[in-house]
Amino acid sequence: MDVASAIEQGRYVSLDVADTLSTFMVNDLPDAARCLKVAGDLVMEAAKAAQREPPRVAVCGECAPILWAQGKADAAVQVEHLWDEIARKHEVDILCGYVLNSFQCEQESHVHERICAEHSAVYSC
Repeated sequence: MDVASAIEQGRYVSLDVADTLSTFMVNDLPDAARCLKVAGDLVMEAAKAAQREPPRVAVCGECAPILWAQGKADAAVQVEHLWDEIARKHEVDILCGYVLNSFQCEQESHVHERICAEHSAVYSC
């Protein structure tokens, strides 16, 4: 894949996680209306740049994993839930990558289960 061309054509968009979170987080929790607006706008822009019909958009999400790593588990679950709404509304494929350390696996398995429950499919290594 020619990444430079994909960026130029608007088919690949890379965002800074901290900057993106700052657009919809309020008091360490996602504001649903802001999150849905920001994400919906991003998806619609990506769909316009798609080269086939119907347009296909994939999102690699890092916001929820970062929030959980920062100890904001409830915010992470809420972000996953909001992105699930976006995926259903816009028919988007969403890929989230979580790196779990042994402490998270042992002490926060309930959080992992809540996050997994927000997804249509989960693959673990």
